[in-house]
Amino acid sequence: MTSKSKKLLKVIDGLRAWNLAATILKSDHFHLGIIAKHGFPYQPSCMEFDPVQRILAVGTKNGCIKLFGRPGVEFHLEHPSTAAVLQLIFLVNEGGLISICRDDVVHLWNIRQKPPDIVHSLHFKRETLTCGYLAVSSSWLSVGSEQGNVHFVNVQHFSTSGYVINWNRAINV
Repeated sequence: MTSKSKKLLKVIDGLRAWNLAATILKSDHFHLGIIAKHGFPYQPSCMEFDPVQRILAVGTKNGCIKLFGRPGVEFHLEHPSTAAVLQLIFLVNEGGLISICRDDVVHLWNIRQKPPDIVHSLHFKRETLTCGYLAVSSSWLSVGSEQGNVHFVNVQHFSTSGYVINWNRAINV
């Protein structure tokens, strides 16, 4: 017998063994689930780009964040709630990402650790959040509300300051 025919017999034996194993396996041996999410996210609501790390973050209306790095490198993040992501803000070259959600919660993500996870969260109970701004190399995040007030969050400790700019005091009403 030649070596080619021996290899062919091994392949045929492997196929026979596979057919035997298929008769033994049952449907309860398997669990169906999503193993990967690939491509541009469904219903994008906002995006942000970190020019130093060259990472693009896209927030969605169902509370997910998709991170895009080099070609072929993607990461999918999910908030604890399914509230829409209103705004994303990178802590440039620090490995941090701030997300402001429609349920009035501000989250700080650590994207340096694997897998990326929420480090801190702040819930604004009396305000409906609309936007945020973080100046370059600043440690204070300005968070605007639908009522017109501006709150300040210390990014290093991720706590609110006592200082608030109220809309009625800003225009002397």
